[in-house]
Parts: sequence; structure tokens; C-alpha cells
Amino acid sequence: MSLPPDFKKRLAKIMQEKRGAKKPVETPQQKHSGLSAVIPGKPVAVDSGEFYLVRRSLSELYSDADALVQKHLELFADDWKERPNIPGMHDDFKAILNAGATNAIFLDAETTGFSNTPLFLLGIMYFDGKSFIIDQLFARDYAEETHLLQYFSEFVAKFDILVTFNGKSFDAPFIRDRMVYHRRPFEWTQTHVDILHHSRRRWKDELPNCKLQTLESYICQRRRVGDVPGALVPDVYREFVRSGDTRLLADVFHHNALDVITLAELTIVLLS
Repeated sequence: MSLPPDFKKRLAKIMQEKRGAKKPVETPQQKHSGLSAVIPGKPVAVDSGEFYLVRRSLSELYSDADALVQKHLELFADDWKERPNIPGMHDDFKAILNAGATNAIFLDAETTGFSNTPLFLLGIMYFDGKSFIIDQLFARDYAEETHLLQYFSEFVAKFDILVTFNGKSFDAPFIRDRMVYHRRPFEWTQTHVDILHHSRRRWKDELPNCKLQTLESYICQRRRVGDVPGALVPDVYREFVRSGDTRLLADVFHHNALDVITLAELTIVLLS
């Protein structure tokens, strides 16, 4: 992975500038006014509050979108429910194929810490019958997390398959804990397929490691340039909440979108 050498310097400069400036009193509307110019989206009302939704087709983010869609459709060309069990195929993959082309949701979460701290961005990807759609659910401040989670819990219920990367250890329990924190009833009902475990079974003896971006480089044949270091993502969000500064936020959205795209591509490769 190639990281921008000046990223930490840019972040430190922005934070220093903000600390030295006198902060005006802003309404929530004023504080979030510049977000849509950097990351086009819309506020979504949930109960008595809102969160920010960015919805894009895969083709807006990925140059090989058509090829990925074609590979996905080819997997479901036959009626898998009518076929006998395939020798050697893992039950997780049989579940995906039996569920159908539009019944899986791919998930990646961005959080402010490692244990029961606020999450602020959920990237979800799903196939609508024609194309892959990427939704990014964003809490513009800490108060919006509960509304984001409520929307997500209702939306994810439409799918039978949940696909994550290390989500059994991190994303799924993290989301569950945040739902409990906000006293919102929630239960995972989906068959959860964790692609990290399947990647280790398939490639652990062939690759340096099975980190997501290593797999992206070796298996998907893509290498990121200028990506946000994952360790700095929480700092970028905290600075946005504190100051409303959107200068680095677009990089975080791009990082999250690439993660969920790679997750879907790895799943298709493993199924193939």
C-alpha cells in the first residue's frame, strides 16, 4: 500500500490552524453546510433526528464495475437451489448462491475506537438486479449515530446474507454493542460470511499475509495510491466534528468505499 507521505503533516496543520482561530458559534445547519459540496449526499430523517446518506453506483467509483457485475451475474446463471450439494464447497458459499443475486449485503464500519466507542460511517454494498449500489451512512456528529443505526437495522433486515471482512470479530459485535448502548432492539438474523476466514484458508500459504489491502493487491490486482492510513481515520472524524472541516473527510469516504468494493470482489473470486 502506498500512503501519502504528507498526510499526517496535512492533518496536523489543519488542527493547528483551527486551534489558533477563534471559533464562531454555529448552528448544526451551518456546521454541515460544506459537506454536500465535498461529498454529495442528503440528510435522511429517522425518528426525531437525521443522519447523512451518500448513495452511488459502483461505476462512479470503480472503472471495472461492468466486469465485476458480469462476474456476479455469471455466478447465479444456474438455479443453485435445484442442484445437489457441490463437493468441497463451504456451507457459507452455498448459502450465498442459494440466497440469490440480490440477497447479500457487504458491510464495512468506520469507528472512533476499538471497543464500544461511537461509530460514524457504515459502508454497505448490494446488488439491485442491474448494478452494485454503495450506500455510506454517516453521522455528522456523535448525536446522529443512533439515527444511523436505526436506519441500518431496518435496511439490513431486507437481506439474508451479511458479508464482512473480520466482521465476526469486529464489525458485527461492535454494531450490536452500539445498538445496546442506544437502547435500540436489534438482532442479527443473517447468515454471516466472514471473508477473512475464507481468505486465510485459501491463500495463507501463498501470500505474505491476509490483510484486506494485501489481498486487494495480489488477488484483485489493484494497488491503492494516496489512501488514508486507517489509524488516522478516527482523528480525521474527530476534527470534522470539532471544527466542521471537510478537507480530509472525502479521503475517509473513499477509503471506506474501496474497502467494501474489495470485499465484494474477493467474495466473487472465492465463489468462482
